[in-house]
Amino acid sequence: MKRLLFCISMSLMVLSCGQPKEDLSGKVLELCQFIPDHGLKAEAADYLTPEFYNAYAEAFDAPVADYGEIGENEWLWYFVGGNGDYELAYKVQSVKRVSKDLASAIVSTRENAPEGEGHVVMIKKVDGKWLLDDIDGKKDECISYIKKMRGKYQTGEIVEYLQSDEYMKEFVPDFNRRVKEFYEKYGETR
Repeated sequence: MKRLLFCISMSLMVLSCGQPKEDLSGKVLELCQFIPDHGLKAEAADYLTPEFYNAYAEAFDAPVADYGEIGENEWLWYFVGGNGDYELAYKVQSVKRVSKDLASAIVSTRENAPEGEGHVVMIKKVDGKWLLDDIDGKKDECISYIKKMRGKYQTGEIVEYLQSDEYMKEFVPDFNRRVKEFYEKYGETR
């Protein structure tokens, strides 16, 4: 019996070693071009998982009180590029398969970046195609941000803030219109 188990396990090892491993470095590099940084590219829906695309798009569209000041959503513009302090030069440092349909990569964005320094990029196979699923946990940050903003709309916190300032009062109707349009696009509840 032990001999049979040994033979089976050895056969499985030989068979698995004979299977070619898919090199995902090129795919990761291609998908990095669609990281939501300074907004979404028009064709990003074809390269991001629906979950990541929808979370980012909804977070990006969530109205903020940005009348003459920086809004709470500024972080959505700077996933990897910062505020233009250097030109992005993506380099895949490593790729690790997490499961059959999920892989994690470390990607640097600067030339001569030290090994191991970079962003964690997740890619996921959906309907046979590898797609960008997350970067540095931003998908969950977008989902949390959406919940926070929706809470502020429901409590009236932002309208109250706008009404508390003589200059900002005039923007209340515009903000309410933007929230209404947001709800029409994404629904009132999530």
